[in-house]
Amino acid sequence: MAKRRPFKPGFRPLSKLESKMIQWCINHGIACCVMWAQGHTGPGEDFCVEIIIKGKSNFSPNFKKQEVLEKQIEYYKYYYDKYNKTT
Repeated sequence: MAKRRPFKPGFRPLSKLESKMIQWCINHGIACCVMWAQGHTGPGEDFCVEIIIKGKSNFSPNFKKQEVLEKQIEYYKYYYDKYNKTT
């Protein structure tokens, strides 16, 4: 049996505002998870973001390793701004 490739999209430190947005989203049933790319990928596009909102799942387009963590934060910010009515 072939060995699985390690799943390592990298590391990106978060600011306090980003941590607050992510925590708010998770507490309200919104999660954005980095996953292996779904379906056909372009050269170097190994990752995508799975967006889960109250149990319903959708996948983003495929991204390169350097872009996927930035896109994950962008999705969290988008849903925080869209659904957080207190700001």
